[in-house]
Amino acid sequence: MMDVYTGYDEPNCSSVFEQMYRQRYEIYVKRRKWSGLRPVGELEKDQYDTPSAIYLLVQDDAEDILAGLRLLPTTGPHIFGDLFPHLSASGVPEGGAILELTRFYVAPFKSSKAVRDWLVGVLCAGMIEYCQANGIHQITSVIDTFLLKLMLSMEWRVRPLGLPQRYPEGEAIAVVVDMTQEILLSTRRTKGVSGQVLRNWATQPMRIPATVRMEGASVPQSLAL
Repeated sequence: MMDVYTGYDEPNCSSVFEQMYRQRYEIYVKRRKWSGLRPVGELEKDQYDTPSAIYLLVQDDAEDILAGLRLLPTTGPHIFGDLFPHLSASGVPEGGAILELTRFYVAPFKSSKAVRDWLVGVLCAGMIEYCQANGIHQITSVIDTFLLKLMLSMEWRVRPLGLPQRYPEGEAIAVVVDMTQEILLSTRRTKGVSGQVLRNWATQPMRIPATVRMEGASVPQSLAL
């Protein structure tokens, strides 16, 4: 259901990465109109898409990407520390057990609100599963303030690190979230996600049928609570 890639995989998985970069271009360049981005053609790829970047991608049974996110080690260059340190009143949390969440999105396709909400849950649950499996205790992120409502709806204990501040396309705030078993369970429960979603050598969750991309499709019952 959800696969893990790193920047080291890009040469061998070029079609996956190209699709992800094209989706990010559609969302962040064309729709959100983030003026600070420097796309390469119709690919939204930046200086943080390096071999050390971690990508969690929700793919269907046709190997199309339905949703994705990027995690950056905070021990090296990352967006919060490099570009937005002023959003934290007490410094930017960094360390080997802290990752930064960036480029969180559901792919731009016509589907029901229920499907898109469920995919958000799959994406978030998979991120927490990944963190717990890899010794990551906290996630930091610079988010639009409207995403606070989403995080709180999943009963996350979100800690703002400073006051919101305006940027050209909206209002941003820096937050940190502990990756606990409690929020994994609440994410699954509030978003209707059944069981583990992260694929690994020991567990192979079912692929999501490509039909969810169709307008009016519903959440696959075999994959939901």
